[in-house]
This record gives sequence, C-alpha cells and structure tokens, in this order.
Amino acid sequence: MGLQKIVVLGVGNILLQDEGVGIHVIQALQKMSLPENVDVIEGGTAGLELLPLIEDYSHMIVVDAVNAGEKPGTLFRFKPDDVTGFPGNIETSVHQLGLLEVLQMGKLIGKLPDTVIIAVQPKSFDWGMELTPELQAKMPQIIDLVFKEIEKINK
Repeated sequence: MGLQKIVVLGVGNILLQDEGVGIHVIQALQKMSLPENVDVIEGGTAGLELLPLIEDYSHMIVVDAVNAGEKPGTLFRFKPDDVTGFPGNIETSVHQLGLLEVLQMGKLIGKLPDTVIIAVQPKSFDWGMELTPELQAKMPQIIDLVFKEIEKINK
C-alpha cells in the first residue's frame, strides 16, 4: 500500500495583510522538505476553479484566516461539516464563500478529499502584503500543525 496523496491548499488574499496567511504558509512550505506524497497549492481567492486541482487527492489540508471574533492569532482546526455548527458571529470573506462552495460541490459530486481546515484569527484586513506581528509570530505553529496533520495521514 503506497502513501495517500495529500494536498495542502493555502487560500486568501495576499494583498490584505492577515487575509493572506494561507498563501504565506504555502510559500514557506514550498521552501521546506515535504514527504513525496504531499503537494502544495496557492489557491488565492479562487473558487470553483479549484475543484479540478484537488479532486485527485485523498486528503486535503486547507490553511486560511477565519474571523471568529477571537484574539488575533487564535488557531482553529475543523472539518468542513463543522462549519455549520459555528456561531453566527463568524465572518467569512469573499474567498471563503468560494472555498465553502468548492467543498460542498466536491462533496456533492463525490470528489472531495478528506479535508481538515487549519485556520487562524486575523488581526487586520487592511491593505498590505505583510502579516501583522501577531500572525507572523504564529507562522511556525501553523506550519507545525500542517506537518502534524501530514504525519497523522501518513501513519
């Protein structure tokens, strides 16, 4: 039995500070040594056009920002089906609506990889290509969480 194919998908808008955390994580992962069965994709703010890119994977780890009204840098780990159970105060950005559509469509047509979402509470969505210091400080922890998910899958 070979290793299952895993994709790490970073989503967000790199031009809006912390909204781009998923892209920053992917850029960091691209410079690291990853297991041979792991690919990384910068999803940006894409929506349904991501579906053909993810359908051949057995597992997907999504990295994104989610505004749950928590302290900046708060980390979350959840499955797509957990989103319906989130409190009403969670704000989704434009790209997150697209991401949720991709996940729902993939599930509907039976081509959604087993998915885990690692998300972080942003501090700022202001214009700027750098993460706020609060999120920059969380980057090693976010990357560590991604590697832990990969290890779980590869066991």
